[in-house]
Amino acid sequence: MKSTTSRIAVGIVAAAACATMLTGCLGQTADAGDGKTSFVAVNNGEIGRITGAQNPGSQIAMALCEPLTGIEEDGKVFMRGAESLKSEDQVHWTVKVADGHTFSDGTPITAKTYVDTFNFVGAGKNGMPSNYAYGPIKGYDELNPAEGEATATEFSGIKLEDEHTFTIEMKTPNNDVPYILSQLAFCPMPESAFADPVAYDKKPIGNGVYTLEKLDPQVEAVLKKDPKYKGWVPKGAADQITFRVYTDTNTAYQDVVAGNADVLRSLPPGLIAQGRNSLGEKGLTAIDRNTLETYFTWPTYLDKTYPLEVRQAFSMIVDRESISKDLFKDATVPAGSLMPNSVSAYREDACGQYCTFDPAAAKALIAKSGFTGSIPLNYSSENTTDAATALAVSNSAKEIGLDVEPKPVPAAALSETINSYKLDGPVIQLWGSSFPAASEWIASVYVDANYRLQYTDPEGQAAVDGALAAATQEESDALWQKAEDRILADQVIQPLYQQVMYIAHTECVTPHAAGGDMQIYRTQVTCGK
Repeated sequence: MKSTTSRIAVGIVAAAACATMLTGCLGQTADAGDGKTSFVAVNNGEIGRITGAQNPGSQIAMALCEPLTGIEEDGKVFMRGAESLKSEDQVHWTVKVADGHTFSDGTPITAKTYVDTFNFVGAGKNGMPSNYAYGPIKGYDELNPAEGEATATEFSGIKLEDEHTFTIEMKTPNNDVPYILSQLAFCPMPESAFADPVAYDKKPIGNGVYTLEKLDPQVEAVLKKDPKYKGWVPKGAADQITFRVYTDTNTAYQDVVAGNADVLRSLPPGLIAQGRNSLGEKGLTAIDRNTLETYFTWPTYLDKTYPLEVRQAFSMIVDRESISKDLFKDATVPAGSLMPNSVSAYREDACGQYCTFDPAAAKALIAKSGFTGSIPLNYSSENTTDAATALAVSNSAKEIGLDVEPKPVPAAALSETINSYKLDGPVIQLWGSSFPAASEWIASVYVDANYRLQYTDPEGQAAVDGALAAATQEESDALWQKAEDRILADQVIQPLYQQVMYIAHTECVTPHAAGGDMQIYRTQVTCGK
């Protein structure tokens, strides 16, 4: 693998026996005689579209796309479609595109390919679902004005230098660029896609390890390894992957147990205990780096109702260890940091005493504050995990005479209440990252559109800005931790637990992740050829 040359250290970062003829046994599929390997992966939901992130087809898109950069299992960045990525100031980035790479139809990929793609996806008028990811690039606002017509047709911050080189200028220093360019949002598109991106989304011409051979959105998608592909191929990659559509997770799980499907990504907490019994150690894999974390958030417009001492006391009556071990059977791990363990700036106990279960200290803080009311704990009524959490917190609060009332709210209504700044108490919220960098967790708190906290802190914001501009790993991490300390001191967001991603699978496959995010196409086939 090629390595990045940026000055910043971008590493901030079973059920069926293989002797049978079941699909789940891999090397013994219908075409077993040709020595090919294949597996069936669960696709949660109808495949409405493929390109872009955060949709039921995104796992398919990962197999079809070779982005400019990739992420190792340990979270470090390596070069894929790019030969190199350089910056001296974290604002101006020079990208040298790898020579000889093509789309699956043979169309050459050059620097112009990326420039044209970025200008097309980044222009709001084209309505591309990944447009949001281009926000940090200079010229985005002119292409996506809040009101009126766009005043530009191309990014002022993106320049084509020669056949193999282009430059990107960010609005502000941003050492996350190597991570940003690993996202599906920055996958190159052939010129033929621009005329009809909707049709392209149904059968994209990719540049990655696999090609899309068949798509029935309500049934399955079939991918085959592209023999002409010249880039990085995961170890033990299958020759064929079938993404089978399931609308019920329990049915999908039972098919994995029976050997009729091979990989189920992100097994729900309620099925983990069953998975341990049915699949055993060889069929249930926990990803050792976490990318999902659940918090209690307290919007600052409620500070007078729930002063600092009340917020601190609330956090201290939460028995995080018991919730993770007894309630969720180790499907979660207690969180003492605003960042998960997939981030290099992570500290296990950054929250300190206020994330430690201490009812006596909590009772003293409540008495000091003079608070005598009740605290409604808002959560989505559709989320059984949040419901169980809210009940556990309520029961714990009773032990010190504090009234915490679980308040289930329909998801749509809860979202509207949060977005309109009308909460009457804290809310349970889940946050996940697009890539394993501290900015996804710390800088996000200062962006009001994320949690709607109306939170500002000049010292913390200065630390965030400095962390993004830092030229070394150590300097950046120290500043992220400083910003985290500021947020935790104000107790506007309190870590609860990190979710452990469990993969249910048959014995002949081994799942692999990218910085904590399990990517199905990286699944290693261990039986067969």
